[in-house]
Amino acid sequence: MLKISAFKLIPGAYIPDVSGVSREFRRRRSKLILSLSAEDYPAFFTKAVKFLGDRVFFFVEIPSDDDKMRTYYLDNCTASVAQAILKRYGELLYADGVIKFGFGSHDTDDEIYMQEYQTLTVFSRGSLQKYAGLLEALGYKENDKAILTWDVIGEGNAGECVNVDVDGEGYHDMINNLIDVGMYPAKD
Repeated sequence: MLKISAFKLIPGAYIPDVSGVSREFRRRRSKLILSLSAEDYPAFFTKAVKFLGDRVFFFVEIPSDDDKMRTYYLDNCTASVAQAILKRYGELLYADGVIKFGFGSHDTDDEIYMQEYQTLTVFSRGSLQKYAGLLEALGYKENDKAILTWDVIGEGNAGECVNVDVDGEGYHDMINNLIDVGMYPAKD
């Protein structure tokens, strides 16, 4: 039997009280929205990326000098390249609280998008059921009134997201390494 734990924050996110955050997801037309608990990142991403087909892309949004986010894409990846990105940079992606990242499919138009405070949105014009099934296997339940991290942040319970280095590497190192294999910045 799957043991369900309390919701856990990643090292790069801080919210004083997350006791109200549930291991549930909301379904809204063509998307699922939830707060993904820290321990579920590896299992979710390695399995969910397989649902995208073989022609995928990776994207990451990082802070820029003008207080906006700058998006970088690694386009025309294969599913195995997506898995390699997760293997090489997963610990960083799963720990940093400031960057946003995700994977999308050229085959199905599905997209998996991890945002601040561990807010995960899965878009699918086809079937959301495969993603919902994966979340259920991880112990999440569908609930239209699921409590997310954004729902508990407020006056008296302010959140903070910070950058995290893993083994001496931060998101700038990841971007620079992936630029060498074709990652490029989005045009403004």
